[in-house]
Amino acid sequence: MQLLGFLLALLTSGMGFYYKEKNWQRHHVLLFAAIQSTSAGLLHAFGRVLLLDCTPLGKEGAFSVWHSWVKALGTCTGFAVASASSGNVSTAFGVSFLAATIGILILIFGNISDVGGAMWAGHLHEDSEKGSPVPGLDTSIIIKEHAHKGTA
Repeated sequence: MQLLGFLLALLTSGMGFYYKEKNWQRHHVLLFAAIQSTSAGLLHAFGRVLLLDCTPLGKEGAFSVWHSWVKALGTCTGFAVASASSGNVSTAFGVSFLAATIGILILIFGNISDVGGAMWAGHLHEDSEKGSPVPGLDTSIIIKEHAHKGTA
Protein backbone atom coordinates (compact mmCIF):
# COMPACT_ATOMS: atom_id res chain seq x y z
CA MET A 1 0.00 0.00 0.00
CA GLN A 2 2.93 2.32 0.58
CA LEU A 3 4.03 1.70 -2.98
CA LEU A 4 0.55 2.71 -4.16
CA GLY A 5 0.82 5.89 -2.09
CA PHE A 6 4.17 6.75 -3.65
CA LEU A 7 2.85 5.99 -7.15
CA LEU A 8 -0.13 8.32 -6.60
CA ALA A 9 2.28 11.04 -5.43
CA LEU A 10 4.38 10.45 -8.55
CA LEU A 11 1.27 10.75 -10.72
CA THR A 12 0.27 14.04 -9.14
CA SER A 13 3.71 15.64 -9.24
CA GLY A 14 4.48 14.30 -12.72
CA MET A 15 1.25 15.63 -14.20
CA GLY A 16 1.81 18.95 -12.46
CA PHE A 17 5.35 19.19 -13.81
CA TYR A 18 4.31 18.18 -17.33
CA TYR A 19 1.39 20.62 -17.51
CA LYS A 20 3.04 23.46 -15.57
CA GLU A 21 2.53 25.96 -18.40
CA LYS A 22 -1.21 25.32 -18.76
CA ASN A 23 -4.01 27.11 -16.94
CA TRP A 24 -5.73 24.46 -14.86
CA GLN A 25 -9.48 24.43 -14.45
CA ARG A 26 -11.15 23.93 -11.09
CA HIS A 27 -12.06 20.27 -11.67
CA HIS A 28 -8.44 19.42 -12.56
CA VAL A 29 -7.19 21.01 -9.35
CA LEU A 30 -9.83 19.20 -7.28
CA LEU A 31 -9.06 15.85 -8.94
CA PHE A 32 -5.34 16.09 -8.28
CA ALA A 33 -5.93 17.39 -4.74
CA ALA A 34 -8.06 14.28 -4.09
CA ILE A 35 -5.37 12.02 -5.56
CA GLN A 36 -2.62 13.70 -3.52
CA SER A 37 -4.62 13.54 -0.29
CA THR A 38 -5.31 9.83 -0.90
CA SER A 39 -1.59 9.35 -1.40
CA ALA A 40 -0.76 11.20 1.83
CA GLY A 41 -3.36 9.17 3.75
CA LEU A 42 -2.01 5.85 2.47
CA LEU A 43 1.57 6.79 3.24
CA HIS A 44 0.66 8.01 6.72
CA ALA A 45 -1.50 5.04 7.71
CA PHE A 46 0.69 2.26 6.37
CA GLY A 47 3.91 4.01 7.42
CA ARG A 48 2.59 4.08 10.97
CA VAL A 49 1.62 0.38 10.77
CA LEU A 50 5.08 -0.56 9.49
CA LEU A 51 6.71 1.53 12.20
CA LEU A 52 4.67 -0.02 15.01
CA ASP A 53 5.22 -3.56 13.68
CA CYS A 54 8.98 -3.03 13.76
CA THR A 55 9.13 -1.24 17.13
CA PRO A 56 10.61 -3.08 20.13
CA LEU A 57 8.12 -3.97 22.87
CA GLY A 58 7.48 -1.10 25.26
CA LYS A 59 9.02 1.55 22.97
CA GLU A 60 5.98 2.20 20.74
CA GLY A 61 5.32 5.68 22.14
CA ALA A 62 8.89 6.89 21.71
CA PHE A 63 9.06 5.61 18.15
CA SER A 64 5.68 7.18 17.30
CA VAL A 65 6.82 10.57 18.60
CA TRP A 66 10.07 10.26 16.64
CA HIS A 67 8.08 9.35 13.51
CA SER A 68 5.80 12.38 13.97
CA TRP A 69 8.77 14.74 14.39
CA VAL A 70 10.48 13.42 11.26
CA LYS A 71 7.26 13.81 9.27
CA ALA A 72 6.84 17.38 10.58
CA LEU A 73 10.44 18.20 9.64
CA GLY A 74 9.85 16.82 6.14
CA THR A 75 6.66 18.85 5.80
CA CYS A 76 8.40 22.04 6.90
CA THR A 77 11.26 21.38 4.48
CA GLY A 78 8.78 20.82 1.65
CA PHE A 79 6.98 24.07 2.40
CA ALA A 80 10.32 25.91 2.62
CA VAL A 81 11.37 24.64 -0.81
CA ALA A 82 7.98 25.51 -2.29
CA SER A 83 8.02 28.98 -0.71
CA ALA A 84 11.60 29.74 -1.72
CA SER A 85 10.77 29.16 -5.35
CA SER A 86 7.52 31.13 -5.50
CA GLY A 87 6.40 31.86 -9.02
CA ASN A 88 8.26 28.81 -10.31
CA VAL A 89 5.97 25.83 -9.80
CA SER A 90 8.23 23.49 -11.76
CA THR A 91 10.78 23.46 -8.91
CA ALA A 92 8.16 22.36 -6.37
CA PHE A 93 6.76 19.67 -8.65
CA GLY A 94 10.27 18.50 -9.57
CA VAL A 95 11.37 18.20 -5.94
CA SER A 96 8.15 16.35 -5.12
CA PHE A 97 8.69 13.96 -8.02
CA LEU A 98 12.29 13.25 -6.97
CA ALA A 99 11.27 12.72 -3.33
CA ALA A 100 8.58 10.20 -4.33
CA THR A 101 11.04 8.42 -6.64
CA ILE A 102 13.63 8.17 -3.85
CA GLY A 103 10.93 6.88 -1.50
CA ILE A 104 9.98 4.15 -3.97
CA LEU A 105 13.60 3.12 -4.45
CA ILE A 106 14.18 2.93 -0.70
CA LEU A 107 10.96 0.96 -0.21
CA ILE A 108 11.81 -1.55 -2.94
CA PHE A 109 15.56 -1.95 -2.55
CA GLY A 110 15.81 -1.18 1.18
CA ASN A 111 14.50 -4.63 2.11
CA ILE A 112 11.76 -3.14 4.28
CA SER A 113 9.36 -5.78 5.54
CA ASP A 114 6.80 -6.18 8.31
CA VAL A 115 7.85 -9.76 9.11
CA GLY A 116 11.58 -9.06 9.27
CA GLY A 117 11.05 -6.01 11.46
CA ALA A 118 8.59 -7.81 13.71
CA MET A 119 11.07 -10.68 14.20
CA TRP A 120 13.88 -8.19 14.96
CA ALA A 121 11.66 -6.33 17.43
CA GLY A 122 10.82 -9.57 19.23
CA HIS A 123 7.15 -9.73 18.33
CA LEU A 124 7.60 -13.13 16.63
CA HIS A 125 9.69 -15.98 17.87
CA GLU A 126 11.24 -18.83 15.95
CA ASP A 127 8.91 -21.78 15.39
CA SER A 128 5.96 -19.85 16.80
CA GLU A 129 2.51 -20.89 15.71
CA LYS A 130 -0.40 -18.57 15.94
CA GLY A 131 -3.86 -19.77 15.01
CA SER A 132 -6.71 -17.67 13.75
CA PRO A 133 -8.93 -16.06 16.41
CA VAL A 134 -11.98 -16.83 14.24
CA PRO A 135 -13.56 -20.19 15.14
CA GLY A 136 -13.44 -22.68 12.31
CA LEU A 137 -10.45 -21.21 10.51
CA ASP A 138 -7.51 -23.49 10.96
CA THR A 139 -4.86 -21.40 9.23
CA SER A 140 -1.66 -20.82 11.11
CA ILE A 141 1.49 -18.84 10.58
CA ILE A 142 4.72 -20.71 11.10
CA ILE A 143 7.86 -18.61 11.26
CA LYS A 144 11.13 -20.51 10.94
CA GLU A 145 14.42 -18.87 11.79
CA HIS A 146 16.28 -20.29 8.78
CA ALA A 147 13.74 -18.81 6.36
CA HIS A 148 14.71 -15.27 7.31
CA LYS A 149 18.49 -15.54 7.78
CA GLY A 150 19.16 -14.02 4.34
CA THR A 151 16.75 -11.10 4.81
CA ALA A 152 17.32 -10.13 8.44
